[in-house]
Amino acid sequence: MSSVLALIAFIFWLPQLKRPDKDVTEIKPEENSSIWTSSLAWSVTLFMGIQSFIFYVLVAWMPEMLVDKGLSTAQAGGMLSLLQMTLLPVTFNVPIIAEKRPNQKSFVWVAFLLFASGIVGFMGNNMTIATFSIMGIGVAGGIAFSLSMMFFNLRTTSAKQAAELSGMAQSVGYLLAATGPFLFGFLHDVTNTWKTSLIILLVMTVLLLFVGLNSAKNRAIK
Repeated sequence: MSSVLALIAFIFWLPQLKRPDKDVTEIKPEENSSIWTSSLAWSVTLFMGIQSFIFYVLVAWMPEMLVDKGLSTAQAGGMLSLLQMTLLPVTFNVPIIAEKRPNQKSFVWVAFLLFASGIVGFMGNNMTIATFSIMGIGVAGGIAFSLSMMFFNLRTTSAKQAAELSGMAQSVGYLLAATGPFLFGFLHDVTNTWKTSLIILLVMTVLLLFVGLNSAKNRAIK
């Protein structure tokens, strides 16, 4: 799955090569300031990290949660495949629509609502609800990942700046995301229940909403 996401990220980066207004040789004076001091850059970075955090946790632990609900290992693996199949078409199609909008706030709201409702759906034992929750989470993950890749381009004014934002967001973001599966599993071991871990994941979706709405504003890093 990681190779598929890397391919998608590469596809989103290709338009950079066709944009003459972002010539790396034309560096504006204001770009001399470090991107690490920009609040907008940090919002994009946290959005990248939190959406990855949520996705990595669910990919790592969702099958085990489903097995605990009574599914076989094969059925739980099938549900994970359903999540990925739901995510992929959304990931490819959202950028086509979102780039034409004055801002991307509505997409952030949809991602938040689907993530939150999907996580809540896992707290019960109804497998029909869990199935729809998985599909909703897949759509939310596709939207959030697409937006995180798009923000590297939409919130910068040059290829140099976009590359710096991409490097910052992916290095810090994936470092944050890497802690997710460990923390989620640790909480489960300590509490002997998935609910506490899922509540923490819900808190992360709220944080995703706040940094996402800030990232989605129609403005650029200065």
